[in-house]
Amino acid sequence: MKKKEKILVTGGAGYIGSACVKDLCRKGYQVEVVDNLSKGRRELVDKKAGFIKLDILDLEKLKNFIKEKNFDAVIHFASHKDAGASMEDAPLYSENIRAMINLLDSMVEHSIAKIIFSSSAAVYGDPQYSPADENHPLKPINYYGYTKMACEQLMQWYKLIHGIEFVSLRYFNVAGDHGLGYLDPYAKNLFPIIQDVLSGKREELQIYGDDYETRDGTGVRDYIHLSDLVEAHLKALELEGSDVFNLGTKEGQSVLEVVREFEKQSGKKIPRKFVPRRKGDPAELIADSSKAAKKLRWSARRGLAEMVESTLRASS
Repeated sequence: MKKKEKILVTGGAGYIGSACVKDLCRKGYQVEVVDNLSKGRRELVDKKAGFIKLDILDLEKLKNFIKEKNFDAVIHFASHKDAGASMEDAPLYSENIRAMINLLDSMVEHSIAKIIFSSSAAVYGDPQYSPADENHPLKPINYYGYTKMACEQLMQWYKLIHGIEFVSLRYFNVAGDHGLGYLDPYAKNLFPIIQDVLSGKREELQIYGDDYETRDGTGVRDYIHLSDLVEAHLKALELEGSDVFNLGTKEGQSVLEVVREFEKQSGKKIPRKFVPRRKGDPAELIADSSKAAKKLRWSARRGLAEMVESTLRASS
């Protein structure tokens, strides 16, 4: 895709979206951001990008906004994303599916050719094997994961019927800062929780389980630096045709390994307490991202040390 083409970014004021908008603008794309600001922050949006406060659940407003813009592609970040909360409020999380339908319908009406979708490893559910590749069975164990799977299926149908190309990027655990000095305040993963302990917002870190069949008994996850994630989205814009990719490092860190890296870099002891395992938590979940390396020409370049360093810098 040529650099001067016009891109619509939904959720572009959020943690990942704002980082992606920053690099899109830097590379010369014309960018328009829509965000309802329920969680996003307007000041994070690059000044070179256009911005409108708009909820994409409002189909008519969305279509009217898109009507005169002549977008070439959409990058869709806007989503409810708390897997645990999705099991308590299905109507809220169904909005993920309605938002995708609204976007795809608007793309059909206004001849937008391509969409890049923010998907999740949650589509896999409990891993049958790890590292998990894109052929792993899709068996989500929470409604959030189901909505991501449903959105992928919708894109497949709209490609079949209307020729809309799509790239679905299945994230693993995103961490770190992309130079905006912003850490996701709504994240539920390990990095922001540790930062809360270091800053005194939490008394201690609760570690769920110390008896997994892993190298130190704690769960192992694949963490990916936000900057690496952003690079994958820009490469996806350039890709011809449709595809699905895992985005991860192909390596995993245990909870204790992450904790020790934070302690090493911060110079502070992190109070912690082992508590019983959570239901449905696998011992290990690591991405096989070799397909992205081959077809997208992308691979993660930053490791745990860089993720922790940028997290501490952003919160200082």
